[in-house]
Amino acid sequence: MRVRYIFDKFFSLLGLCQKAGKLASGSVQCDKAIRSGKVSLVIVSNEASEMTLKQFEHLCKTKNTQLIAAGSKEELGRAVGKGNRTVLAVLDEGFKKILLKEYQKIQRGGDE
Repeated sequence: MRVRYIFDKFFSLLGLCQKAGKLASGSVQCDKAIRSGKVSLVIVSNEASEMTLKQFEHLCKTKNTQLIAAGSKEELGRAVGKGNRTVLAVLDEGFKKILLKEYQKIQRGGDE
């Protein structure tokens, strides 16, 4: 139950990030943003293909950008008010810090 609440908070934060104009979504937009050096954090769906995951892992490694895997394609898309999304790129350091804090809580099973 607690983890679901944290997931909901995580997805709500992604929505705020989108509304603030600090998010790129979709493979093409995210790829361009990462290559331009504007990205603070990349979020890849747990349902991403192995090829997509490897592509973004390599790109993030070369640009020294953190990558996490979270949520389904549907959950990521719904969070940002769009259809299914496999990749999201956070363009703001402040949002990155807040999202990572919530992500770490999820990884610990909801424990503070």
